[in-house]
Amino acid sequence: MSFRVSIIKKNQILTWCLIIMLGVVGYVNYRNDPSNNYAVEVTGMMDENLGDAVFVDGKNIVTTSEQYIIDVGDKNFKMTSDEFFAESRINRGNEYAKQIETYEKIVLSANTDKEQKEFATNEIKRINDEKNAISVAENLIRLKGFEEGVILKNAESINVIVLDDNLDDSKVAQIQNIVQNELDVEVEDIHINSLVP
Repeated sequence: MSFRVSIIKKNQILTWCLIIMLGVVGYVNYRNDPSNNYAVEVTGMMDENLGDAVFVDGKNIVTTSEQYIIDVGDKNFKMTSDEFFAESRINRGNEYAKQIETYEKIVLSANTDKEQKEFATNEIKRINDEKNAISVAENLIRLKGFEEGVILKNAESINVIVLDDNLDDSKVAQIQNIVQNELDVEVEDIHINSLVP
């Protein structure tokens, strides 16, 4: 009987030691998280910059001198305009690649029926056509004199972000015309924002 009691006490002691250690580690991790201080700093700046570009997916852009602060949920990133446009294109390309990979698996699967394979093949073609149209539109936007521009498309709308400190009505009309012609969308679905260099 005493042997059994001593095992239970040792197990209880070990369990409580682990609980206390996890609590201490969690507290230290919380106290030393650099994003906590950074989030307070960014929140203050965001109040000063009401009206800055806000993307459909909830990303906020705040300009500070030559850098932009991208607010994505509980994470914030500082980047230059070049990094912003490059990162946006990379993320867009990764999303397209994931979609194509999913449809390719359907096409190559032995368990997929003919209709599903045909649908997946059509979706792969649609995605590739969309990628090409976006690339052409971005190149045409740069040819119109904009230093940089990126097009972000979702199911309901198209967001165009250009690097321009004086985006007037004539420039907006040029961008809308390019995007409407290349992507075959309605003007009211095109939303244009500018980042100030």
